[in-house]
Amino acid sequence: MYSLITKLLKSVKSAPLFSGSFLILCCIIGATQYQYWFGLYSSSNLKDLKEEIQLIELETDLIQKTNEELIREKKKLNSGQEALEGVARLELGMIKPGEQFYVFKEKAQEDSKEDN
Repeated sequence: MYSLITKLLKSVKSAPLFSGSFLILCCIIGATQYQYWFGLYSSSNLKDLKEEIQLIELETDLIQKTNEELIREKKKLNSGQEALEGVARLELGMIKPGEQFYVFKEKAQEDSKEDN
């Protein structure tokens, strides 16, 4: 071991430019590898960020679809009085003066009320 160290020191003394360049190059490679594996933008962090981006893109697509549905509904309601009246009749149960409103119940609903 001692002989190996002495040979290394002799080679450094005989070629200082090469040894110094080699040492600087090793330090640069070590620093970049440290940043790649353990730094702020390491490969594991980038994988986590990619997964988060995919989830956010899915949420964005869902929100865009609901926005498109709402825009279509808005256009339908703004199209005229008949569309607005139709929605009021279906969702709010509104009737015109002089009309009679009938509610039809299914047989299964009546049977369940009688059993109770």
